[in-house]
Parts: sequence; C-alpha cells; structure tokens
Amino acid sequence: MEESSRTVKLTPKALLTRQRILDTALHLFAERGYEGTSMRDIAAAAGCSLGLAYRYFASKEDMVLELYLWLVAQLEEQVRLLPAASTADRFQSLMRGLLAVMEPHRLTLVALSGAALNPLSRAGVFGAEGAEVRRRARAAYLTLVAQANDAPRAAQADALATILYGVQLALVLFWLQDLSSQTRKTNELLGFVHDLFERLRPLLRLPWTAQALARLVEIIGPMLGREDARAPLEME
Repeated sequence: MEESSRTVKLTPKALLTRQRILDTALHLFAERGYEGTSMRDIAAAAGCSLGLAYRYFASKEDMVLELYLWLVAQLEEQVRLLPAASTADRFQSLMRGLLAVMEPHRLTLVALSGAALNPLSRAGVFGAEGAEVRRRARAAYLTLVAQANDAPRAAQADALATILYGVQLALVLFWLQDLSSQTRKTNELLGFVHDLFERLRPLLRLPWTAQALARLVEIIGPMLGREDARAPLEME
C-alpha cells in the first residue's frame, strides 16, 4: 500500500517508517482482530517505540482511515482505466478490478467490518471522518456514468452515480462474507447485477421508474456523500 497525500511532507526515511507501522497494523488487524490489537501491539510488531507510532498515527482509527483513503484512490484509478462502454459494462469491469485490488486486504477488511459499519466510530464508513472518502467515491462514479456510451444527462448522471456507489458497497459487503470457492457466488452476483441493469436500462425512460429512483436517491443520498438528493432521475 502506497502512502497517501497526507505524508508528502515527510522525509523518505520517515515515509518508510510510517508505511511499516501502517502495514504492520493492517496485518495485526487481520490476525488478531481490530478490537484485539492495541497501539502498543502495533509498535512492538513494527519494531519501533510506542511514542514513534503515535507520532505518525494518533489512533488505530487513523490507520483505518488511511486504508479507506488508499482504497478510494484505487477506485479513482480503476475508473480512469475503464474503456468506453455501457454503464453496466463499465460498472462490472470496475467492480472486478476493485475486488482484485482489495483481495490482499480481505481479512483486514473482514476484521474491520464491525467498526466500519458503526456510524459512531471514527473508523466508520458512514461516519463524519469518512466524508472525504464518500465524496471522492461518488465523484468517481459520476465520471463512470458521465463517460459511458449510454450516459444520461448531467443532472440524472449525478443521481445514478449515487445509486451505483450504494450497489458497490453492498457488493463489497457480500464479497467479504462469501465463503464459496474463489468467491464464486460474488462473481455470479456481479453477473446478475450487470444483466439486471442491462434489462432495466430501457425502463429508466419511464416516468414512474424515474420517480421511484429519485425517491431512492433522496433516501440514501445523504449517507453516500450526496448533498442534494432531491434532483430527479430521468433517463433519455
């Protein structure tokens, strides 16, 4: 995992030390669980003093947030690499690429599930500390939709991006719980979502469908980083 933009002012040696501490923490979270790992444990395993660990990370939550920032950077990069195609094809390609990037950290993400789903935790995906991550992720999905071959108008693309971001979070949660061989069920679900979206795409031109989706975005939008969730979703 590469360093985030928060570390640009550190010296090369400091960057390496900070990265070692972070990598050690993520490994221990996967091995011992998030709650079962202390800052002292992380410092000891990283071969540094507790004070030095606190110099780079004020808490375990800061380390988790660093992981989230790295993951959203990977999401942004995956979107930039997407070929010109339909929205459904681009979303499927994105999810496959994103899950491949996340695979080495799967056990860590499983260990973080409790904290990630707690909106009152600083490590919560939907908490205040994760606002930047949600904003960047939704912006990446706006690019995915806007540059698709079947892109709707700008106002509707914004709402569709919010929905796809929500689908991504649901798919990742399913993937984390998938114990089938080589996560076969997740691959099947990705295929199902792709085919379902392709089949529903023509229906999005209907007023009642647009109204239903607009209502859905109004409900889930604020949780997913959308400041104004009341814009209608009408497809051309």
